[in-house]
Amino acid sequence: MLRIHFTGDDLRKVTMADSFDPLWEVLLSLHLAQEPYHGHLAFHEWRRAIRPLLRDSPPLRRLTELARPWGYSPDFLTPGRGDEGLPAQLDRVLSTPGTRLRAEMSQLAEESPPSPWTRALGAGDPRALRGLGEALTEYHRLAVLPYEGAMRAHAEADRARQARAMLSGGVDRLLSELHPRVVWEAPVLRIPVYADQDIHLEGRGIVLVPSCFCRLQPITLMDGEQPPVLVYPVTPPLERLIRDPMRADQDPAEPVVALLGRTRAALLEAAAVTGTTTELGRRVGVAPPVVSRHTAILRNAGLLETRREGGSVRHRITLLGLALLQGDLPE
Repeated sequence: MLRIHFTGDDLRKVTMADSFDPLWEVLLSLHLAQEPYHGHLAFHEWRRAIRPLLRDSPPLRRLTELARPWGYSPDFLTPGRGDEGLPAQLDRVLSTPGTRLRAEMSQLAEESPPSPWTRALGAGDPRALRGLGEALTEYHRLAVLPYEGAMRAHAEADRARQARAMLSGGVDRLLSELHPRVVWEAPVLRIPVYADQDIHLEGRGIVLVPSCFCRLQPITLMDGEQPPVLVYPVTPPLERLIRDPMRADQDPAEPVVALLGRTRAALLEAAAVTGTTTELGRRVGVAPPVVSRHTAILRNAGLLETRREGGSVRHRITLLGLALLQGDLPE
């Protein structure tokens, strides 16, 4: 059981990250990619694309020595709290003090036999650290970056849900409804995890970071002396995680893109999470008038439904649109 102890000062310093954190998503997606398949429908296509990369690429396969599906992963791999981009975070990883590297890699060795590469990392070998940075960069490019459009939409929707909880019930409601497996009994937040651990915030506050790849329950750093962060799964779970049609390196022959065009395909995917015209435009990176023009075409085709709520117009993908994205249309 993980127990996080709050003081009055900590409750005033609870904040929510704007979006997911790149290196936390790298670590947690590595966990997910190695797990036996247990019906993760949202990640079925993602796993099918990523697992061969881990199997066939020695540099990427080395990452699994640090991020096994269960058990301890070194804290220095996830220095962020949703407040920095990947380059800044990689600089922090590669600048980890030698004493911390040795301590965390020694702790990992207690659970998993060390390899020559992990020994070199623990010793702060520059070549091993450089290889780690290159592997993390390449894995992020292949396994996370192409899916950021869908991930960002779900993180945005979850942040709006958390904000509503905060506005209507304060921090008490926010922490109570953070995740079904979290129990908030002020001033302690309890989370069932494999390790028995107490973290005393002592006035430092905590940052809540949404994650698309986090499973089962929220997770934090093992070292309670590090800046406090709690990474939690987005709720509701993803319907399906697919590649972002607006990425420049996306295959132009992708069937949905070829059929609808890049912008309409991206808007249809973005509408998997209900959003206003402005929200869809922000997710896809186009102006609201462009969104209005394309959503009208998608709506007339039966791929999108639109309804008015107060002064806003909200769009959501239809079952037909979802079937088109998933390639599940009847023959």
